[in-house]
Amino acid sequence: MRFAAPDNTWLLLLLPVLVLFFLWATRQRRRDLDRFVAAEVAPRLTRTVRQRRQQLKSAMAVAGILFLIMALSGPQFGVRLEMAERRGVDVMVVLDLSRSMLTEDVRPSRLERARHAIGGLLEGLEGDRAGLVVFAANAFVQCPLTLDHGAMRMLLSSLDAGSIPSQGSSLERALVTASSSFDADDRQYKVVIVFTDGEAHAGDASAAAADLAAQGARVYCVGVGTPEGDLIPLRADDGTRLEYHKDRQGNYVKSRLDEAALRGVAAAGEGAYWRSSVGGGELQDLADRIVGLEEKELGAERFTRYEERFQLPLLAGLLCFLTELLLSERARARREWQGRFA
Repeated sequence: MRFAAPDNTWLLLLLPVLVLFFLWATRQRRRDLDRFVAAEVAPRLTRTVRQRRQQLKSAMAVAGILFLIMALSGPQFGVRLEMAERRGVDVMVVLDLSRSMLTEDVRPSRLERARHAIGGLLEGLEGDRAGLVVFAANAFVQCPLTLDHGAMRMLLSSLDAGSIPSQGSSLERALVTASSSFDADDRQYKVVIVFTDGEAHAGDASAAAADLAAQGARVYCVGVGTPEGDLIPLRADDGTRLEYHKDRQGNYVKSRLDEAALRGVAAAGEGAYWRSSVGGGELQDLADRIVGLEEKELGAERFTRYEERFQLPLLAGLLCFLTELLLSERARARREWQGRFA
């Protein structure tokens, strides 16, 4: 047996308190009787009171509460196996880990904004497979397509800008890597979502997006940053800012969001472009578009369904309360005059 709401079982701690209350009430009743009623009168007043019935009424009340708590806890026993078909789309998230994602023109930084946005996006992808590709100058699959979004969140939290040794930014390689992660036989049901500032230093990302569209995928881009941009801070492990990133000539590098490039990539991939916002409204629009896509069967899942049995303790509890209500503490007094007249 198991319980659907085991947190409610803490209410069982009330039962010892209730038992102690009934014991105290019985003892207090006896003390009051001894205090206010003369000893020679007390037996006449209490001769119809049955102590065992008092105890039985108290026991029925305690048992009724016990069964009621069990019903609230949702007892389940008896199982059956069922098969459920999973349907959804395959969503490959592409995340920019180049050094420019450390820029703080959006708070706390572009990378943290993107990380938070991806976490929110995963909440709306229940039932869909999701994977993660990260890139800088090179790209690789950080998380293959999976229904385990919790595992993807754990991997996402461990990433940092600059963790890819070869710095730079090649969105083209990232899109090619994402394309190879999908099932080759599928002509649809595929989505690529790119989180980047759009600063691509190599390759033709629009051509790669067009290839994905030709394979039946949609490419959506979420720009992270601002067109005005900012300098790229370099920080120590403890978060202390050391300096700002410089180019080979010693000049400070200012990174800007390239929305024109990202709009071009999204158009080539038959998708859409949004700029990341604090409220995350673009994520809802993105989730709505994914929901509107045709879904494919992701396989059947066998699961165990437990039978709900809360009705049994609930009925037992009601019977206990009814018994306590109908049971009288007093026995019927014999009529003293009965039999005196012929």
